[in-house]
Amino acid sequence: MMTTTTMLNSDNPLTMERFPVWAEALIKELDLELIEREQGADYYQWLLSFEGSRLLLCFQHYADCAWLQPLSGQDREVADWLTTQWNG
Repeated sequence: MMTTTTMLNSDNPLTMERFPVWAEALIKELDLELIEREQGADYYQWLLSFEGSRLLLCFQHYADCAWLQPLSGQDREVADWLTTQWNG
């Protein structure tokens, strides 16, 4: 089954420098739990939890975009719903 990922909206263009502050606001607004942060030279990947679902908040510098990646197929609906809530 092919699934598509919807990018998360940001008022300002996301950069490696701006992502952490933006991500903290998203986590607070959507009532998510931050479990772990990972950072590479050109990406961020934060492990989040929401009502039993596990998601990755991903940011890719070269694409200048962020999205929620479900860790399992059953978490896809949660990722889509949270993205819709944030993008409003």
